Amino acid sequence: MPFTRLVPALRHAGALLTLALAPLAHAAPVVVDFSNYASTGVHATVSSGGFDFSPAGGSLAVAFNGSSCSPTCAANGTTALAVGRPGLVPATVAPVTMSTAIYASFRLTGLDYAELSLNATDDWSASSLLLTGTLLGGGTISQLLAIDGANDGPGGDADFQAAVLDAIWGSSDLVSLQFTGFIGADSPHAFQLDNIGLDVSRVGRLPEPASLVLVGLALAAASQTRRLRRR
Repeated sequence: MPFTRLVPALRHAGALLTLALAPLAHAAPVVVDFSNYASTGVHATVSSGGFDFSPAGGSLAVAFNGSSCSPTCAANGTTALAVGRPGLVPATVAPVTMSTAIYASFRLTGLDYAELSLNATDDWSASSLLLTGTLLGGGTISQLLAIDGANDGPGGDADFQAAVLDAIWGSSDLVSLQFTGFIGADSPHAFQLDNIGLDVSRVGRLPEPASLVLVGLALAAASQTRRLRRR
């Protein structure tokens, strides 16, 4: 092949190779709402929307509309993640950590949260919720959210609060997020989570067989160019 015809072919193969091997990472919205659980239940870990929720100890529950609680749990008409405390069923040792093996990183964009139930005698429910995010590349960010304690069970008023998040969450790429319930300086205490809004970064896929063919063509063209230049 003449050198003048080989150069455009080489450039074309190189362009196709670049496109084939380029990472396909992009951001997409995800809402973790625990709707994949059909009913109330207790679990060692809970998984929803591509994310796993793991307690430092004990177990977690998925509660449907405040069911299976005495006194009545905070309710929002759907399933939610219920985090207990030692002495309760489920007994949960905070923090509860949210992580993923599917996405490269994620950003927190929204969150609904509530107390577990109202019980002044045993102090079951947290009065504040600490969020601690581990950043991609190292470091952490955090925010303390107040829990209002407003709870009338299924129906009636909205028991869950929509978090007012600090602006930094919208620009911070996380690899995990921890939730801990507090009363004053004392932890862990019970709370619920639902409708966790995220922007996720999807990881690029491996080259397909056709892309590998392009790799071979590009290498062959480069080799032919070197031979022609020696003549």
